[in-house]
Amino acid sequence: MAKTDPPFEDAPARAAPSDIDPRSRLPLGPKGARTRQRIMVATEELLRQRPLGDVPITEIARAADIRQPNFYTYFAGVEDVIFALGEELVDLSETLQVHLTPDWTDDDGFTHALAFVEAATRLWGERHVLLTLVNTLADSRRGAFAALRVRQMRGVFKAFERMVRQAQAAGEVDPYLNPRLVGYECLGLVRSLSARFDLLMDSGFTRHELIDTSARTLYRMATGRNAPPPKRKAGD
Repeated sequence: MAKTDPPFEDAPARAAPSDIDPRSRLPLGPKGARTRQRIMVATEELLRQRPLGDVPITEIARAADIRQPNFYTYFAGVEDVIFALGEELVDLSETLQVHLTPDWTDDDGFTHALAFVEAATRLWGERHVLLTLVNTLADSRRGAFAALRVRQMRGVFKAFERMVRQAQAAGEVDPYLNPRLVGYECLGLVRSLSARFDLLMDSGFTRHELIDTSARTLYRMATGRNAPPPKRKAGD
């Protein structure tokens, strides 16, 4: 039977230790932590410039200003660095919860939707290359990347699922919709926008249009309500 990714509800808190090189779990002093971070920053920057297969450890070491043998003190290989960067993104994605925890049906609920789209597109847009690599490695069943992919987005997905269930209970959303699937769709909308933001801007859409329309769509999907009309500017 084909192996499937763990569902969002059952994703492990952390990837199985057997799937991660122990070097990435060793306690580090201040100097070691700074060196490890330099390696991670250098790797991600190089990966923005070229494909994974064209990023050798020799160039990472040069960009991080370390000797090549020192790289192996901290990581087993490039994929191990990508995994560490991906785990860092798990924690960063959790910061988006500040916009998803408030009740979006309150009077100022739509402001939370706008703030979420702003923050998510900024975060995921800046780390788009990393997210794409994690997806590719997860699809290839490499190590614990499938579980990592789930953990990166689980909090956001579950927040939207919760909103939809609450809206269904209040009679605001079609009761025949599957809340879990709507949660996936909400997540997919923002992930897609983040990945294509610059392309859409080049197509003639303004930043305001992209953020506002996406937030209104999410608001409608999650609450079943229409967002309030835009506030008129003074002098309009």
